Amino acid sequence: MRLLVSGMAFFVLLTAYLLYQFKNYAEERQALHFFEALQRQDFEEAYRIWQPSEYYKFKDFMEDWGSNSPQGLVRRFRITGSTARGSGVVVRVIVNRRLIRLWVEKKDKSLSFPP
Repeated sequence: MRLLVSGMAFFVLLTAYLLYQFKNYAEERQALHFFEALQRQDFEEAYRIWQPSEYYKFKDFMEDWGSNSPQGLVRRFRITGSTARGSGVVVRVIVNRRLIRLWVEKKDKSLSFPP
Protein backbone atom coordinates (compact mmCIF):
# COMPACT_ATOMS: atom_id res chain seq x y z
CA MET A 1 0.00 0.00 0.00
CA ARG A 2 2.85 2.41 0.88
CA LEU A 3 4.53 1.68 -2.45
CA LEU A 4 1.30 2.39 -4.34
CA VAL A 5 0.78 5.74 -2.58
CA SER A 6 4.43 6.71 -3.14
CA GLY A 7 4.18 5.77 -6.81
CA MET A 8 1.00 7.80 -7.28
CA ALA A 9 2.53 10.81 -5.52
CA PHE A 10 5.60 10.58 -7.76
CA PHE A 11 3.38 10.35 -10.85
CA VAL A 12 1.34 13.41 -9.84
CA LEU A 13 4.48 15.45 -9.12
CA LEU A 14 6.11 14.39 -12.39
CA THR A 15 2.96 15.25 -14.35
CA ALA A 16 2.71 18.68 -12.69
CA TYR A 17 6.40 19.36 -13.44
CA LEU A 18 6.05 18.38 -17.11
CA LEU A 19 2.91 20.47 -17.55
CA TYR A 20 4.72 23.46 -16.08
CA GLN A 21 7.79 22.97 -18.28
CA PHE A 22 5.84 22.60 -21.52
CA LYS A 23 2.88 24.96 -20.98
CA ASN A 24 4.21 27.47 -23.55
CA TYR A 25 5.57 24.85 -25.95
CA ALA A 26 3.41 25.89 -28.93
CA GLU A 27 4.34 29.56 -28.58
CA GLU A 28 8.05 28.79 -28.18
CA ARG A 29 7.87 26.55 -31.25
CA GLN A 30 6.31 29.38 -33.28
CA ALA A 31 9.19 31.67 -32.24
CA LEU A 32 11.64 28.90 -33.17
CA HIS A 33 10.17 28.64 -36.69
CA PHE A 34 10.35 32.41 -37.04
CA PHE A 35 14.02 32.63 -36.09
CA GLU A 36 14.91 29.60 -38.23
CA ALA A 37 13.41 31.41 -41.23
CA LEU A 38 15.40 34.55 -40.36
CA GLN A 39 18.56 32.49 -39.98
CA ARG A 40 18.00 31.05 -43.50
CA GLN A 41 17.36 34.64 -44.66
CA ASP A 42 13.93 33.54 -45.87
CA PHE A 43 12.35 36.88 -44.99
CA GLU A 44 9.11 36.20 -46.86
CA GLU A 45 8.50 33.08 -44.75
CA ALA A 46 9.46 34.92 -41.55
CA TYR A 47 7.02 37.71 -42.49
CA ARG A 48 4.28 35.12 -43.07
CA ILE A 49 4.98 33.50 -39.67
CA TRP A 50 4.83 36.97 -38.06
CA GLN A 51 1.21 37.29 -39.34
CA PRO A 52 1.44 41.07 -39.66
CA SER A 53 -1.44 43.52 -39.47
CA GLU A 54 -2.33 45.57 -42.52
CA TYR A 55 -0.29 48.46 -41.08
CA TYR A 56 2.97 46.50 -40.69
CA LYS A 57 4.26 46.23 -44.25
CA PHE A 58 7.16 44.10 -45.48
CA LYS A 59 9.34 47.23 -45.65
CA ASP A 60 8.73 47.85 -41.93
CA PHE A 61 9.45 44.21 -41.19
CA MET A 62 12.79 44.42 -43.01
CA GLU A 63 13.75 47.49 -40.99
CA ASP A 64 13.12 45.48 -37.81
CA TRP A 65 14.55 42.11 -38.90
CA GLY A 66 16.66 42.61 -42.05
CA SER A 67 20.40 43.05 -42.41
CA ASN A 68 20.26 46.70 -41.26
CA SER A 69 18.19 45.95 -38.15
CA PRO A 70 19.58 46.59 -34.65
CA GLN A 71 20.52 42.91 -34.16
CA GLY A 72 21.68 42.41 -37.77
CA LEU A 73 21.25 39.16 -39.63
CA VAL A 74 20.38 36.23 -37.39
CA ARG A 75 23.44 34.00 -37.25
CA ARG A 76 22.79 32.31 -33.89
CA PHE A 77 19.81 32.23 -31.61
CA ARG A 78 18.63 30.37 -28.54
CA ILE A 79 15.26 30.43 -26.83
CA THR A 80 15.93 30.94 -23.14
CA GLY A 81 12.41 30.85 -21.73
CA SER A 82 8.90 32.18 -21.82
CA THR A 83 6.27 33.72 -19.57
CA ALA A 84 2.51 33.58 -20.09
CA ARG A 85 0.83 36.98 -19.77
CA GLY A 86 -2.91 37.31 -20.36
CA SER A 87 -3.74 36.46 -23.96
CA GLY A 88 -0.16 35.76 -25.01
CA VAL A 89 3.31 34.61 -24.12
CA VAL A 90 6.53 36.62 -23.93
CA VAL A 91 9.30 34.47 -25.43
CA ARG A 92 12.87 35.40 -24.55
CA VAL A 93 15.47 34.73 -27.25
CA ILE A 94 19.19 35.44 -27.39
CA VAL A 95 19.98 36.54 -30.96
CA ASN A 96 23.62 37.16 -31.83
CA ARG A 97 24.36 37.65 -28.10
CA ARG A 98 21.49 40.13 -27.71
CA LEU A 99 18.33 39.48 -25.69
CA ILE A 100 15.10 39.95 -27.63
CA ARG A 101 11.57 39.53 -26.32
CA LEU A 102 8.72 38.54 -28.62
CA TRP A 103 5.00 38.45 -27.97
CA VAL A 104 3.21 35.35 -29.26
CA GLU A 105 -0.58 35.55 -29.19
CA LYS A 106 -2.04 32.29 -27.85
CA LYS A 107 -5.15 32.13 -30.05
CA ASP A 108 -3.51 32.50 -33.48
CA LYS A 109 0.25 32.27 -32.77
CA SER A 110 0.87 35.68 -34.37
CA LEU A 111 4.07 37.46 -33.39
CA SER A 112 4.69 41.05 -32.38
CA PHE A 113 6.77 43.08 -30.02
CA PRO A 114 5.67 42.85 -26.37
CA PRO A 115 3.28 45.52 -25.11
